[in-house]
Parts: sequence; structure tokens; C-alpha cells
Amino acid sequence: MTSEAIEKRSIIITIVASGFFGILGIIISVASHSGAVFLDGLFSLTFGVIGLLTLYVSRLVTRPSDESYPFGYATFEPMLNLFKGLLIGFALVWAVWTSIITILQGGQDIAAEGGILYAAIAVIGGIVVVIFLKRYAKQSGSPIVDVDAKNWTVDTLISSAVGIAFIATLLIQNSEWSDLARYADPIIMLAIAAIAAPQPYQTIRDNIRQIVGKAPPKDVQDRVVQLVEEAIADVPYVETHIRITDVGRYVYLHVYVIASPNTREVIDTHRHDQIRQQIYDRVSSEYRYLSLDVGFTMNRRWALSSVQSEELEMVVSPTDSTEVTTR
Repeated sequence: MTSEAIEKRSIIITIVASGFFGILGIIISVASHSGAVFLDGLFSLTFGVIGLLTLYVSRLVTRPSDESYPFGYATFEPMLNLFKGLLIGFALVWAVWTSIITILQGGQDIAAEGGILYAAIAVIGGIVVVIFLKRYAKQSGSPIVDVDAKNWTVDTLISSAVGIAFIATLLIQNSEWSDLARYADPIIMLAIAAIAAPQPYQTIRDNIRQIVGKAPPKDVQDRVVQLVEEAIADVPYVETHIRITDVGRYVYLHVYVIASPNTREVIDTHRHDQIRQQIYDRVSSEYRYLSLDVGFTMNRRWALSSVQSEELEMVVSPTDSTEVTTR
């Protein structure tokens, strides 16, 4: 099965499962008067609706470049994931606001049994979905499926917390502190928001980084540089300048090889293509979706910048830029 087919199957699983748990949660929340169950169901239903958009974007990003998008459609992937993160973030803000209002108004009575029933179904189903999505994310190398797997993991943990909280609520309702049970539901909603908050924050942060063209994590930079150096170990060169960005599933790699003026090897166009192939084969063995551009020069100013500048001799360190200098 191809990566695209695995990705499509994963998204369909997400859509169907999210829609089912979302509708189930909303129905049970109405019956039990629980805002916490409604919030959990809303998360699931949101994932299902976004899944329809995800299915379209997953096909879009694999299209070849055209006149309208000369660098391809890869940017749509982090844009979609950013939208997911923002949507979940807004839902959490709404949940916190609603919870605070409910607490200030004296809480509300709920049927804890409904929450326990929903949580049990959601946790069992969520674990099954997470297992499949993590497996498919590894097989396909798709950031879309990876984000969905992380979202489902968080959602399953939330459902677990909801179940435990409602069991505690049921015990409180049948104790001498039964008056406090009215505050259980909004407190559970605040707990859900606290548990879920790191995931949308990380999703928003990582995808904004990709959209604005910031460098990938340091470990990715170091590994790509190592692979490039291994690929051109037999090439006579003085130094290389490497620029790396990642957009969605794609790694964009620009390698500038500065050849030695004293080399006796004739590096003609045919040899250039051989070196490009060596670099591509080595890097793509670990980063499947690779966009590679390799330039050769004996004048390092072209590697540093193609624009006239008074600071052409400045070499930027890898921690401050996407540019890495070796040798």
C-alpha cells in the first residue's frame, strides 16, 4: 500500500470515529446536563469536520508545482494543522470561560452516570484509533496523520479524566458533601482545558515556524548536515553552505558546494548531476519528502548571498539561521 493510500485510510478512520464519538457525546451531554461531556464530544465532532478538509489537503500537497504555485502546495499542510490548533485553542478558551461562569452561578446538577458511560466508550474507542493512527503515521511519514494521532491521544486522555472525575462525582453525590457535586462539572471542564492546552500550543507553535520559514529543530539540522557531508565525502571542496527549511512533510534543502580552485578534477555538468544524486539518495533515505537544490561555485560570495551586500563575508551560525556552514 502506498503512503498516499495509507494517509487516506487514516483520515477516513479519523472522520468516521470523530463523527461517531462527537454525536454520541453531544447526545449524552444533553441527557446528563454535562458541559464536560459536551466539550469532549465537541472536540471529537470538530476533528471529524476538519477531517473532510484534511482529506482534500492531503491530496493537494502531493500535486506537482504549476504556474499558480511554482513551489508546490506544501504550505497548505502547516496551514491546515495551524487551523486545527487554533480551533482547539478557541474551544478550550470557551470551555474555561463557561466553567468560570457556571461556578460563579452556583454550579449545576448533572447525571454522573451518563458521563461515566460516555467516558468508557470514548476511552476504549480512542485507544483503538490511536493504535491505528500511530502505526499509519509511521508507515506514511505524514505530518497530517501524526498530528491526528497526537490529537486523538490527548482526546483519549481527556476522556479518561472525564470518566474518573464522574466516578468521583457520583461518590460525592451519595455522600454528606453532596452539595459540592454541583461544582464537579465545571471543575472537570477546567481540568480538561488544563490537560489539553499543551497540544494545541505545540501545534500552533510548530506550524507557524514552518509557515514563516524558520529553521527546523536543531537535531534535524545536524542530521541533514551529516548526511550531506557523507554523500560528498569524495568530492574535492573547500566548504559547503547548507540552508534547510521544513514545510509540512517536505524538507527543502539548498546545498552550496564551494569547490577548490586548485582541484584537478573536472566538475562538469555530468559530474554535478552525479553529486546531486548522491546527496539526494543519502538524505531522502531518512527524509522521504525531499526537495533538493545543489549549486556549485568557486566564489563563496554566491553561496553566502546572491545579492550584493557589504556583509558577504559574514557566516551565520546554524543556531541563528537556516544556514549551516561546514568545513
